[in-house]
Amino acid sequence: CFGGSAEVHISEEKCSKRVAGVVSTNPAYLMNSTCSGIPVAVALQGRVPCKVTGKCEKGDIMVSAGDGTATAWYNVATIMQPGVVIGKAIQAHSGPDLGIVEIAVGRL
Repeated sequence: CFGGSAEVHISEEKCSKRVAGVVSTNPAYLMNSTCSGIPVAVALQGRVPCKVTGKCEKGDIMVSAGDGTATAWYNVATIMQPGVVIGKAIQAHSGPDLGIVEIAVGRL
């Protein structure tokens, strides 16, 4: 997420409105690679693997879990604040354990 002493850092807040994207392990295109301040490639748009906590199904809206991973948004009783969406799950994940699924970053 944005904020703190570095330009980006691991989000420690569930449903953070400051999410930046997903750290990419294999970027297809690296924009601004000569700029200082961001030591990792952050996917702002596109299809990337993402660490997830808990169950998610294809098409679920993904938000910050507060531990550097994403989680599915199931809290339909509250209004979703602008800026909290990371993207949508392309794959499903079952169980409470940590997993990796592909998500479409930047999609509502």
